[in-house]
Amino acid sequence: MNTIHTNARFNPAALASRPSPGSRLAPPPNLGLELPPCQAEVRPPCQTAIAECQPEIRPPTPANAGSATKSGGLKKLNFGSMTAKKDEGSKKSYPVFTDADGRAAALAATIIEQQAQFDALDGSLKTNKAELKFMVAPEYFRTNSGKHEVPSSMAVKSSQGEVLVTFQNRYKTLPDESGILPILGDRTEKWFRQAFELKVDGDLIPADSAQELLDEVQKLFARYHCADALEVKSCIKPTAEFHAGRHLDLNPQENLLVEEVCPITATVKTKGRGK
Repeated sequence: MNTIHTNARFNPAALASRPSPGSRLAPPPNLGLELPPCQAEVRPPCQTAIAECQPEIRPPTPANAGSATKSGGLKKLNFGSMTAKKDEGSKKSYPVFTDADGRAAALAATIIEQQAQFDALDGSLKTNKAELKFMVAPEYFRTNSGKHEVPSSMAVKSSQGEVLVTFQNRYKTLPDESGILPILGDRTEKWFRQAFELKVDGDLIPADSAQELLDEVQKLFARYHCADALEVKSCIKPTAEFHAGRHLDLNPQENLLVEEVCPITATVKTKGRGK
């Protein structure tokens, strides 16, 4: 009795390569049907040769593995311990305080109401101070006309006490000299100048070498192909001597005209000025 082991696998390729039963090369019946238990499959020599000649197929290497090659990939900078800032959105969520008796909520409501009142009062206070400065300025320039040493403030008496209107040596910057030129004419260059910032304070650069320095800086950045990285902010502002000299060189009317274009910074003080 012939035995057929169940661990023998069906091989269509091997079956296709066998001679037909009627052929003279066909093996005797039952020959080759009984396989040793340890042999799962018998390949014909031609198939074995083909299998051995098959090239080994390896999975593609990830694009980001190793360094960039000439055919693709980017040469990236190594930022070390620096990390990208996460976008946490415009509004953050915070844990809510446990307000068992509602006292915190009542206090928070009071603070919101007081803050709204304070903001309204603060806006009104700033408007009133600006109006007072506008009223006092003509007298300030008229009183100090022709003087070099002038007091910094003018006092305003009231039933509630005294208020000081202080005129500081601080001025609004101008985009250009077009507003000052019709007033001062040839004296514009005497009392006003161009100031600029280029990662350095232009006021600290000698005027006779400033242009040469700027030209060299631009050439330096152009040499490294990053001229667009330069950003300059230019403005017009009074000279250091203008605040003291304006009362000698300009009459009150001229000072008021300059004030309309380049207003002087003034503060209003009330503390320590009791009745």
